[in-house]
Amino acid sequence: MRDEIILKPINQAQHSEDALDLAMRAADYATLEVGHAPDDAYILDFFTAVPPDLGPDCLMHFGIMEGPAMVGIICIAEGYEFPDDWWIGLLLLDPAFRGQGVGRKVLSDINKRARERRIALLKLAVLAANPRALKFWHREGFTHHRDAPATPQSDGHDRIVLKYQL
Repeated sequence: MRDEIILKPINQAQHSEDALDLAMRAADYATLEVGHAPDDAYILDFFTAVPPDLGPDCLMHFGIMEGPAMVGIICIAEGYEFPDDWWIGLLLLDPAFRGQGVGRKVLSDINKRARERRIALLKLAVLAANPRALKFWHREGFTHHRDAPATPQSDGHDRIVLKYQL
């Protein structure tokens, strides 16, 4: 495992270019999710998409850093679906850093931060078409919460919502 991995708060104004560069290296996921390589709109969505009934102040964005290099990004919405929930909207890692314990280290840091804020539950949705991600989250202790089938108003992806009790 890489011990030098840290989470650094990032924002749209200062870090969009680095986030786009990372997303392009991890284009396999973006292509699966949106059907094309990541672009400026994909990064804008990462920084600005807000869950229903919440404002932009609920969002926390972090760069996953190895020294000065951004090797991943993560977005968390505080208070979705319930006030003491954190929703992990996206965890995206450079393929060169997958399978090396980076995701586990990031999740450990997120768990620590959540406990400090007295968060009770972490939740996220995994694309049903992404079995590798589903396996990762299950291995990290997340359990099935509900199925979220695609609807005519959605992006066409079936999702599996997972939860982790803190």
